[in-house]
Amino acid sequence: MQHQPEFFYDSGNEYMVTLISVLMTVYNGRQYLAQAVDSVLAQSYSDFEFLIVDDASADESLKIIKAYQDPRIRIIENSFNQGQTVSLNIGLSKAQGEYIARIDADDIAFPHWLKSQVDFLKNNGKIDVLSVGLLTFDTKGLGKAYFSPSCREDILLKAIIKSPINHGGVLMKKNAILNVGGYNSNYKIAADYGVWVSLLRQNALIKSNPDIVMAIRRHNESESEKNKLTLALMEIAEISRQHGQFLTGMDLTKEDGLLMCRAHYDEAGLNREDFLKAIEIHKNVYACLRQDLNLNKARVKFWYKKQARTFFLRRIYWHILCHNQLGVRLDAWECLKKTGFSIVFAGLYFFSYFPQLFLDFILKSYYFVHAVIAKTYLGIKRINDTRRRLRG
Repeated sequence: MQHQPEFFYDSGNEYMVTLISVLMTVYNGRQYLAQAVDSVLAQSYSDFEFLIVDDASADESLKIIKAYQDPRIRIIENSFNQGQTVSLNIGLSKAQGEYIARIDADDIAFPHWLKSQVDFLKNNGKIDVLSVGLLTFDTKGLGKAYFSPSCREDILLKAIIKSPINHGGVLMKKNAILNVGGYNSNYKIAADYGVWVSLLRQNALIKSNPDIVMAIRRHNESESEKNKLTLALMEIAEISRQHGQFLTGMDLTKEDGLLMCRAHYDEAGLNREDFLKAIEIHKNVYACLRQDLNLNKARVKFWYKKQARTFFLRRIYWHILCHNQLGVRLDAWECLKKTGFSIVFAGLYFFSYFPQLFLDFILKSYYFVHAVIAKTYLGIKRINDTRRRLRG
């Protein structure tokens, strides 16, 4: 199929992008695969090739893909199962496009996904990686909205503890990814986090499109969920440790990296002593940030407080679920001491002296607020359209 070239503009100079390569990998994804593929083929921006790497699926995934007659689809069949990271690198090596657009086999792209990304590139010049806004959903319906920072300082600091930008829906320059070695095959779950950190070291230009253009499915069958506290935690901790060393020059141990990440991802598995130790490690990282990075002090203070308070909030959330009012009180007070006054933590401390039903009410309010945020950003009409898609 012959694709008409798409012209982008950079500071008045015309340059050409011949094609976007949408890259999807699938392994035994029969249940949701058709929805994901249909959402890509329904894009309002149609000038793309669609690479689907089947990682030796044992179910009907390959049969489903081959049933499509759209000439934009290119199927790559692995002869044996190699994992998503290797499959992504295979797709990268076969892609013809200058830019790679990512979607997983269980997610749903909204019709304006690619057009929104292309328009952003046209208006903002050459960008190495362009993230997007996402909405999560599960069997119960819509969940949280996630947005990536666009300022380099914010991306650097957010990456201290977690992947700084969304992988789903991202548009990335193929050569920029290949120049850092592609996806690190040592990482089975958090390979995208590793790529972003590698790109940051190379001063790559990473931006974020605030438009919500994709819905990410959360379910027990997804790789990230099944391995969240096992392999994924170890990978995230190692990437976080390496990034912390890059930002500070500190000799962070593997234990330091793992403790800090467990404070964020495994709050229920840490005793209080180890949790507070993790908080101190996190504080020391921020205290030792390299001067030559010229980071804005206000942004450093903002991200330190935001991350530290997230550690405490996740742990307090667990205390509430366990009806541990004393735990809520102790951690809320500790957070106030370490990060300064916050109406949220002051309120949690106050209500910890009241019957449990007050804390239960706060938890229900938390869920309600996130539902309101999702509806506000997505719009009632688009939510209804999404629900119809999910019922499929």
